[in-house]
Amino acid sequence: MALFPIVGRFVGDFVPHLVAVDTEDTFDQIAEKVAVHSVGRRLPVDPDATGYEVLLDGEPLDGGVKLEAVMTKRKVLPLQWFDVRWKK
Repeated sequence: MALFPIVGRFVGDFVPHLVAVDTEDTFDQIAEKVAVHSVGRRLPVDPDATGYEVLLDGEPLDGGVKLEAVMTKRKVLPLQWFDVRWKK
């Protein structure tokens, strides 16, 4: 367990956020931590969505996978940019 800073942006929002996540967080948890800054504030809730998904370099990540698992396979640096979007 280690805190890890990322930059998260909800697709459609113009404001990126510095978000402290844990290396033990799943991408579903990370999506929630990013979305809370945008959804219901600058973006309306999408009633057709089934949740959120996280993208790294434009590639969707499995929501049940932990950040630390991806960090062992890919280079993920502090302040790495992650996009979050609605899952439909």
